Amino acid sequence: MKVPTLSTLDTDVNVKKADGSLEKFSPDKIITSCMNVGASFIQASQIASEVAEAAYEGMPTKEVRNIIYDKLKLVDSSMAEEYMYRLHMNVKTSKTILEKFNIQKIVDSLIKETDLDKSYSSLIAREVEKELAKMHLRHVTAPLIREIVNVKLLEHGLENARARYTRLGMPVYDVKQLIEHSKKLNHGLQYNPETVHKLMADQISREYALLSILPTELADAHMSGKLHIHDLDYFSIRPFGFSHDIRFFLKNGLKPDGLGTYTATSGPARNPEVAFLHAAKVLAASQTNCSGGQGLSHFNVYLAPYVKGLEYDKVKQCVQVFVYELSQMYAARGGQMVYSSIDLSMDIPSILADVQAVKPGGLFDGSTYSVFEEEALALFYTFVEVLSRGDCQRKAFSFPKLNIHLSKEDLKKPPVERLLPLISGRKTPCFMADRAYLPRALSYHSSAYLMPDVGENLAGIIVNNFVRGGCMQAVTLNLPQMAYEVNGSDDQLFELLEFWVKKARDILLLKINLMENNLNSGLLSFLSQRINENERYFDPRRQNHAISFTGLNEVVKAHTDNELSEKSGLQFGLRFVEKMSLLVKQLGDVSGLNFVLASTPENSFSGKMAQTDLMNHPQAVVNGEGESVYYTESYKLRQSSEVTLEQCIEAESLFSPLMNGGSLASLNLGEYSADNLSYNLARLLGNTEIQYFNFV
Repeated sequence: MKVPTLSTLDTDVNVKKADGSLEKFSPDKIITSCMNVGASFIQASQIASEVAEAAYEGMPTKEVRNIIYDKLKLVDSSMAEEYMYRLHMNVKTSKTILEKFNIQKIVDSLIKETDLDKSYSSLIAREVEKELAKMHLRHVTAPLIREIVNVKLLEHGLENARARYTRLGMPVYDVKQLIEHSKKLNHGLQYNPETVHKLMADQISREYALLSILPTELADAHMSGKLHIHDLDYFSIRPFGFSHDIRFFLKNGLKPDGLGTYTATSGPARNPEVAFLHAAKVLAASQTNCSGGQGLSHFNVYLAPYVKGLEYDKVKQCVQVFVYELSQMYAARGGQMVYSSIDLSMDIPSILADVQAVKPGGLFDGSTYSVFEEEALALFYTFVEVLSRGDCQRKAFSFPKLNIHLSKEDLKKPPVERLLPLISGRKTPCFMADRAYLPRALSYHSSAYLMPDVGENLAGIIVNNFVRGGCMQAVTLNLPQMAYEVNGSDDQLFELLEFWVKKARDILLLKINLMENNLNSGLLSFLSQRINENERYFDPRRQNHAISFTGLNEVVKAHTDNELSEKSGLQFGLRFVEKMSLLVKQLGDVSGLNFVLASTPENSFSGKMAQTDLMNHPQAVVNGEGESVYYTESYKLRQSSEVTLEQCIEAESLFSPLMNGGSLASLNLGEYSADNLSYNLARLLGNTEIQYFNFV
C-alpha cells in the first residue's frame, strides 16, 4: 500500500464546527486521532486520505467524525469504539460546567503552572489521555485529570513540577463530617455554617503555604514538630496581631474597608456613642486583615474628652454599647467574635500628659490629656463595673479582654474591692506592670505579645504621629527535641539552638515579603490606608517578629536530669534562655528589624510535638500519657503538688526581663479576698520583675 504523505492530503476546504465557525480541514489531526486509539501510521494516513477525498467546503465536523468512525470500524471495531468514546468524553471542570475533553488544555496548563516546555508537556498529556481512555468513563472530573497528571509527573521524576501542579482541598468524607457532625472547636469558634466554611478554607490555605510558599525544609520542620508556625491558615495572606491608636480614627473618621469604596464612610465622631461605636468597628475591620488579636492602647485616656460633662448613666451606656458590640458582633474569621483587648490606666500616663487631645469632631483646641484625668478615671471604674457585672444573665463577657496599667503608686488609688469581682468571677483582667526594662509606650495584644518599642523619640512620635504596631508573625521552637539529638553536649545543644533560631528568622523574613506584596496588591486594604503621603497605617518592617519556644522544663530535664523547680535546673534554664535572647537580639542588630523573644500563651501544638518526639525518640521527656502528652508552655514550671506559688513567681520574675516580645504570667492565687489580692499585687509589683500577669 502506498502511504500518502501529508502534502498529498492537503486540501483548501474548510469544515464547519459545532458552533458554526469554519476551520481549515486538517489531515494531521485525523492521523493523530487514529493513532491515539491504536491505528498504525500507515492505517491512519490511509483513513485521512479517504476522508480528504470526501471533504467539501463547509462539511460539518460531525460528518468528518462519522466517516473516520466508519473507516476505523473496517480496520478494528475496538479502535472505532475507542475513537467514539474519546469524542464524547466530557470533563466536569472547576467552573462547574461540562466541557469536551481537550488534550491541548492539559498541555497549556502544564506549561503555565509548572514551566515545563511544550514537548514534555505534550508527552505527559498524551500519557494522561491514554490512561483516561482505559477507564471508559463518560464523564471525568478536572481533579481526576489533575491527579493522573501528577502521577505521570512523578513517574518522570518531576517532583517539583508535581508540587506546583497539585490540587489543594479536603477529602469528601472530611467535608461531610464537618457539615454533619458538631465537634468541640478551639478559639471560641461556634459550630455554624460560617465556621464550617472557614475550616474548609483553612485546609486549603495551610496546604498552599506548605506546598507553594514555604521552602521544603521549613515546611517539613513545621510538619515534623521541630517548630510551629502560628496561624499557618493565614500565613500567606494576613499579619498576626495589632495594637491600634484610636486617635487616628477619632481625628480622621472611619473607612471600614480602608478605601471608602465598598462601605459607607464616617467622618470624625461628634458624640460619645459614635466614638465608642467607631472604636468597636475599627477592631472588627482590622480583624478582617489580621489573624490574631486586636488591641486599643490607652483607651480610657483617649476617650476621656468624649465623656466630659456626661452624667454617670450616660457614660455607663457608652461603655455598655462598646462592650456588648464586641461581645455580640460576629465579624471575625468565619463566625467568631473579634479577639479584642483594651488597655486602661488609673491616671494619665506621663507620656500623654502634654499631648494635645483629640476632641469630638476630630478637633484640637490646645487642651492636653492631662486635663481629662477625672474623666479617664471615671471611664476606668465604669469599665470595671460593667465587666464585673457581666451580661443580663451575669455571664462573663468574652471580649474585650482588659489590660490594666499598674504601678506601685496605683495601688494606693483605687479600693482593691472594686477589682476583686473581676478576678473572683473569672472575668480576670491582665495587669501590665511598670518596669524599667519595658518600653514606655506599653501595650499588649493576643494575650501576650508586646507591641514594638517605638524608640527614643517617643514624645515626638506620640505628638506628631500615631503609636501603633504589633506582632507580624510568631514561630515557636521545640526545645526538648534539641536535647534528644545532642547526647548531653552543651556546645552542640547551643549550636543546634542557633541553627533553629535562624530557621525561625527565615520564616519571619518570608512573612515580611508576603505582607509587603499583599499591601501593594490591595489585599490588606484596611491596613493600607495612609497616615500621610509617605506612610501607611501598617508597616510590616516596623512590627515585632516573634520567636517563641515551648518545653524549657523538658529540655532542661532531658539534658541535665533536673527540672526548673530545682536550683541547678533553673540555673541551666536561665543560661539557655539568655543565650536564646542574645541570638534573637543579634538577628535584630544585623537586620535592623524588631526580632523579639516572646512567650506564647497558646500551647495546644505542644501535644503534636510531644507525640512526634515520642515516636522518634523513645527517651523523650513528656508530660501526661497516651494521646494527652504535651510539653510545658515556654519557661513555665511543670505543675505538681510539690511546686509552690512562690516557686512559680520566682521563676517568672527571672525569665520575664529576657522576653522583650511579651510574656504573660498566669498565677494561681487560690482563695480570693481583698486582703489576699492587695498583698499579691503589692508583692508582684514591688518584689518581682514580672511584666504582665493575671490570676487564675
